Amino acid sequence: MGVSSYYMVAGVPLDREMERLRRLPIFSDGPLAKRRPDLRIRRASRKPNRLGFAVPREFRLSVTAYPGIRVGDVLETLVHELTHLHVGRANEAHAWHGTTFKHALGEAMYEAYGLMVPIPRSTRHGVYAEAIERAEGKASRPMRTTRVDG
Repeated sequence: MGVSSYYMVAGVPLDREMERLRRLPIFSDGPLAKRRPDLRIRRASRKPNRLGFAVPREFRLSVTAYPGIRVGDVLETLVHELTHLHVGRANEAHAWHGTTFKHALGEAMYEAYGLMVPIPRSTRHGVYAEAIERAEGKASRPMRTTRVDG
């Protein structure tokens, strides 16, 4: 598997999309603006419980590819994990998925894909993925991603 095919998930070259996302204004004052995290793609034979994870102390993230993964799923996971690297462990209740994280994630989704979604109570996967899928379905042109069709 070549380097470019390694990062290709649901038609999205995640290495290129991650580079685009790192330049978002929300991330401009944090570690993502200074250096590129290590991006790993896990391949699973079925949908896993964890679609991705971040390891801030190692400055790396992982996204899981599985049969049937949609563009919305992979983009939501990538932005979610990048937001973890940006925010880290906040000094508040629910340190990993608290208010600071939720607000940063919402802002990143707006800046990246133009999504104006009320901040969900839960950080469970799906709210932003569905919004991305709806936006892609309505768009006469592709969303602002580095997606490669074909």
